Amino acid sequence: MIFTMDKNGNSGHPTKRFDLIRKLRKQGKVRIIGGGASGKPPVAVFLDREFDTSRTVKRKLIIALDPGYSYIGFTVCEIRNGKLVIYCRGILQTRISDIKGLMSDRRSHRRRMRYLSRFKQKRLSSRKGEVLTKFKAPRNVRSVDKTSITLKHGVETHLNLYRKLLRFFPFPKHQVQFVMEDNVFNIRAMTWGNTSDTDYHKSPRISIKDEKCVLCGSFEKLNQHHLIPRKTGGTDVPENKVYLCEDCHRDIHAGRIYLPVKGIKQWRALGTMNAIIGVLRKLPFIHFVPVSDMVSKRSTLKLEKDHDNDAVATAAAFCDCALIETSFEKRLTLAKFRRRIRAHTHAQRERHYKVNGVIIAQNRKKRTDQKEPSFVDVSPLSPDKQRNLEVYPGVKLFNPLKRNALCTGGDVWVHVPTGQRFIAKGVTSKTYLYSPMLDDIVGKFYVRPDQCKRIIHNEGIVVWS
Repeated sequence: MIFTMDKNGNSGHPTKRFDLIRKLRKQGKVRIIGGGASGKPPVAVFLDREFDTSRTVKRKLIIALDPGYSYIGFTVCEIRNGKLVIYCRGILQTRISDIKGLMSDRRSHRRRMRYLSRFKQKRLSSRKGEVLTKFKAPRNVRSVDKTSITLKHGVETHLNLYRKLLRFFPFPKHQVQFVMEDNVFNIRAMTWGNTSDTDYHKSPRISIKDEKCVLCGSFEKLNQHHLIPRKTGGTDVPENKVYLCEDCHRDIHAGRIYLPVKGIKQWRALGTMNAIIGVLRKLPFIHFVPVSDMVSKRSTLKLEKDHDNDAVATAAAFCDCALIETSFEKRLTLAKFRRRIRAHTHAQRERHYKVNGVIIAQNRKKRTDQKEPSFVDVSPLSPDKQRNLEVYPGVKLFNPLKRNALCTGGDVWVHVPTGQRFIAKGVTSKTYLYSPMLDDIVGKFYVRPDQCKRIIHNEGIVVWS
């Protein structure tokens, strides 16, 4: 199958008339986009024709998704002669799980900049002999929309996947139906077990009543300890906290003693998916299929449980089809990439203090997440070290403008000698392209750009394989 589009960008139906497409391409009347090393399906663009939508044959085209937190399954298919003809199926690797950590990093950097700004105002005030203040309401006060960033990103990822698939497989939009599996996870039952009748309405949450150390029983200098650390997915629910005195708290984090109490399992991913599906369910153009119907249809079609097979079963349940055809099927693996990496934009080398060529400290004072000692930590130095001390100031690392950059993360390149494609991870050098995928191609993670050819710029959602 090859997909079609007229000179105005209006989509047509796919065709198998490769001989006609080849003939028109030689005459300069058709241009082929996609296909080949790009990994995208080929699309024939007619440069001299306009499609008459009033004469378009009615067809039932479906784009179905199996929503997910880390992976989203998808399929592009059509109902034809009572069969579900699959044009494509695959998965999208998302970045939903990364958003919380990235927002925490941004929050710490903002606090650091505000901290430095306050001291700058104090210095200027003492220098000019007057009080210079600049009040700015906190971000949570200025913002009107209180929606979680992770929730926003999750909703946009699912909607962007619909748009991307419609670009990869250009069908007439008025004939396409968007379908999604509808699933609600019962977090309460998964955490505390199944309940029924009036017991279901009773809150199983507990509160920390005894404010004393659970290890030694002390009532002084108490700290709240997270049983499941926040960096590994723990939350601030009461069941995940216990009281510890300062000494026991320090020993627990140092690994010197064992805490026999365990926290309940945190279902952050499933709770996020409940919120995402709840928002998507309000959109009128998406048709939802109950998960029970999808499971029944998957069993009827004898498909293994997987993200892409769940999407196929969802489409089959929506159309009530018992047969599928895979002769035109194309499998895709997509990955979500950032278009702009703030850490690369503001990247700089730390200030180094060296003695006889050996780094003894970084920066005057420690940054928030710095593990190496700072100059304050190693001071005062001995007279011998002071004579041999060398200071290397911090400098901004190589980071050209996007239009002048060698590449950006998510750009698709082809290694010309081998003809294999890879996806660049970002700008880390003036002379080399870096990608972990190069290890299977050339045996190392970098290659010179004159040996490669860029075929696709970062489009947010990239064809991984």
